Amino acid sequence: MARSITVISTFSDEGWQQYGKRFVETYVKYWPKEIQLKIYCDTVQKGFPSVEWIKLNDVCPDLVAFKERHKNNQHAHGLKPDGSKKSYLWDAVKFAHKSYCVSHAALNSSTDLIIWLDADVVTHSPVPFEFIESLLPQNHYCAYLGRQKIYPECGFVIYDTRSNYNKSFMHDWQDYYNKDSLFKEIEYHDSYLFWQLVKKHQSTGMLTTNISEGHPHRPGVHVFINSPLGEYMDHLKGKRKKTGSSKPTDIYYKRNADYWKQIK
Repeated sequence: MARSITVISTFSDEGWQQYGKRFVETYVKYWPKEIQLKIYCDTVQKGFPSVEWIKLNDVCPDLVAFKERHKNNQHAHGLKPDGSKKSYLWDAVKFAHKSYCVSHAALNSSTDLIIWLDADVVTHSPVPFEFIESLLPQNHYCAYLGRQKIYPECGFVIYDTRSNYNKSFMHDWQDYYNKDSLFKEIEYHDSYLFWQLVKKHQSTGMLTTNISEGHPHRPGVHVFINSPLGEYMDHLKGKRKKTGSSKPTDIYYKRNADYWKQIK
């Protein structure tokens, strides 16, 4: 019997204009109707009746409290401890939105699986339901885009909300922020924290899947589009948001979709 699935994401009002609208439009066009999209947002956008819009601040008061505690903490907004530069590596406040979205969805899900999908993803081809479900084997808690010698790329992560590990994993993630313990880590963004939690819970028997296994995933490679996901989606990481697509030089794995043939 097929497992039920929900996809979640988030973006600001500014993000809606820059990439979120295209994300929703292409999702609605190409994803299976059985997989509902839920957006954690500031403003409910009209014209997409199949999408569920959730006011982020209303359902995640701990996020509001975290941001209030650190509104004047420049280090929590990306400034290196020595004050020399700013980087996403220490931007705890920015990535807290994603972390609280994932934990809220996972702890309150009515479906078997939830998928986090970054809002700068463009779906370019019809996505088979069977393909998505197959990415997470039975009895595995999560599936992610692994990279060699570094934390995973977390633009796409699947979680099994029925797993015995779900509550402890998500409560540990929330504790990073609720107890401010993330500041004891080397980096504060969601991918780094996710990886610390995966390693912690793997040590107690939690099973996981690396979607990138068998595909190019060395450091510097755009693992999302070179994984099986690339046959259906593009991930506009960083400056790619401005160009509207990934670059031909990003592609190391042969792609058959027409979308990739048009990339120049």
